[in-house]
Amino acid sequence: MCAIQHKRQPLGIGIVGLGRFGQFLLAAYEEMKEVKVSAVCDADQHRARAFTSKNTKIYEKFEDMLEDPEVAVVVIATPPYLHATMAVQAAQAGKHVVVEKPLAISLKEAETLIEAASQSGVLLTVDYVLRFHPLYQLVLRLVKEKVLGEFQLFVLINLATQDGLDPHHWFWDLAKSGGIHVEHGVHFFDLCNQLAGGVPTFVQGYAFPGAHGRIDRVAAVVQYGDQVFASFYHSFDRPRCAERTTVHLGLTRGQMILEGWIPVRLILFGLVAPNQLALLQHMLGKPPEVLGTYGSWVQIQAEVSCPARQDEYKRAVQALMRDFVGAIFEGRAPLVTPEDALASLAVAIQAQRNTVL
Repeated sequence: MCAIQHKRQPLGIGIVGLGRFGQFLLAAYEEMKEVKVSAVCDADQHRARAFTSKNTKIYEKFEDMLEDPEVAVVVIATPPYLHATMAVQAAQAGKHVVVEKPLAISLKEAETLIEAASQSGVLLTVDYVLRFHPLYQLVLRLVKEKVLGEFQLFVLINLATQDGLDPHHWFWDLAKSGGIHVEHGVHFFDLCNQLAGGVPTFVQGYAFPGAHGRIDRVAAVVQYGDQVFASFYHSFDRPRCAERTTVHLGLTRGQMILEGWIPVRLILFGLVAPNQLALLQHMLGKPPEVLGTYGSWVQIQAEVSCPARQDEYKRAVQALMRDFVGAIFEGRAPLVTPEDALASLAVAIQAQRNTVL
């Protein structure tokens, strides 16, 4: 006799905040079979009605949405200073919580939130979508397998746009955003923690005020013992057409370069052991180009592309939510744990506090 397969009903989602990213999340989730956007909450009711279907409930007050029994998961896409307070409320209402990065703008708030989720028996995660991007996942596998040797160096250069960030935008208000390291840098601190397999032993931050008085450029130097050195540079002072983000990874026998904030290309080159060529081909989905030999090593180079940037971004958002729904049903931790989010936030806050102007 065949076992009866029980089909899971889609989990109801409530999205708080329908700004640009909230709208992006809404469109991404509406394509998924694992979830159903049951409700949205936004102070701008006209905007909420413009982006939701007639079957989606619209709330002006967050507390009212938390009373909706159809909402099992609350997705918080508000400015950072509201994350912790709203997430605590959601957890105490018995809702699982997905928080747009950062988890909070202070460690005390973050720790209070994690404790509230634990006491309420609900799951909590942070929207670290880069973890779910295929090129970052490939890089992590290559580093863990030591295909190009030991991981030694992480260099981020993020030359971002100021377009859309008017002088009064909350992004520039440290009390609301936490600063660039906290609001944006946590993505990359998290990735570096993953690659290094731990947390830093030293963090130093730098800030560069622009002519307008706003801090639009920051940097950080980070060390993981005597094994890994990392540097992070973020500028939000460019026109959109001049944006460019690169991540350089140095290993003892080679280098990898990721291009794009949502990466579109991975370039790698270096020396591999002959018996690792088959593994590398399997990881890349194609054979690397062999340039020659160096002693007992094979010199290679390769390139992998993911040119559909927005599609990959959407798929990463969906993959994170799919993992979170699986964790809820299966009684396990999500791939991005609250402890992961706290560790990366701690680096960001330390970089913000230990800043040389």
